[in-house]
Amino acid sequence: MKTFFSDWYYLSIRNIKQIWRPLLALIPSLFIPIFFFGVNAASLSAFAKVPGFPNVSYKEFIAPVAIFTAIFFSAGNAGIELVQDITSGYFKKLIIMPINRLAIVLGKLAEVAVQSILQGCIVLVLLLAVGVHFNTGFLGVLAIFAMLSLFAMAWSCIGMIAALRTQNARLVQSMFILVFPFLYLTTSQTPKALLPHTFAVIASYNPVTYIVEGTRALVLDTWSTPAVWQGFLTAAILFVVLVTLTLLSFRKTLK
Repeated sequence: MKTFFSDWYYLSIRNIKQIWRPLLALIPSLFIPIFFFGVNAASLSAFAKVPGFPNVSYKEFIAPVAIFTAIFFSAGNAGIELVQDITSGYFKKLIIMPINRLAIVLGKLAEVAVQSILQGCIVLVLLLAVGVHFNTGFLGVLAIFAMLSLFAMAWSCIGMIAALRTQNARLVQSMFILVFPFLYLTTSQTPKALLPHTFAVIASYNPVTYIVEGTRALVLDTWSTPAVWQGFLTAAILFVVLVTLTLLSFRKTLK
C-alpha cells in the first residue's frame, strides 16, 4: 500500500507540472465558458420572464453552467497527453515497471483535478464579481468543486480510453466535440419543464444533466434539494465505471 501511494504521488507531481506547458494552452478552456456566460446572460436575460421559469435572473440560472463548463473543459487534455506519452515511449516504460496501473491512471487524474480547480476558481471569482450569490455559502462552493472535479476526472477517462485503444492523437483530439452535445442536451440553458418533450426525454437520460442540476441546486437552492445527492451519485458512478474501463483498456496497449 505504501508503494502504491508513493507511485501515485510522484506520477501526480510529474503530471501536474504539465499543466503549465505551455500556459497559453489554458486560455481556450477559460475563454469559452466566460464568453458564453457573458453573451447568454446579456442576450437571453428576457427569458427569465417566461412563465414557468424559476424566480431568479437568467444570469444566476446559467452561472452554475459557467463553472461546470470551465471544469468540463479541463478534462480534455488527459487523453492527448497520454497519446504523447505512448508515442514517446514513456508510457511503455511505466507499464513494464512494477507500478500499479491504478496509480498510473490516478496520477493522470490528479492533474485533471488540479486543473479543474484552478480554472473553476477563476470563473468563480468572475461570477462573484458580477453579483452571483451562492445560497449554500462557502461549504456549497467546496461541494460544487468536489462534484465537478470528480466528474471531470471521470470524463477525462473517455479520452484516455481512446488514447489507449487507438494511440491516435488526431482521433483523441477530435473527441472534444462530444462536450457540446452532452452539455447542450441538458437543462443547462432552460428548465426541463420548458424544454420540448423530445429534448426533455433526452435530458432525463443524459448523465450530464444531473451534474448540471446538482451544481445549480448548490448555487440557487439548499442542501436538502434532491439534485445535490443525485449529482454526487452520478459523478461517483461515472468515475468508478470509466476508471475501470480505462484499466481494462491497458490490455489493448500491451498487445
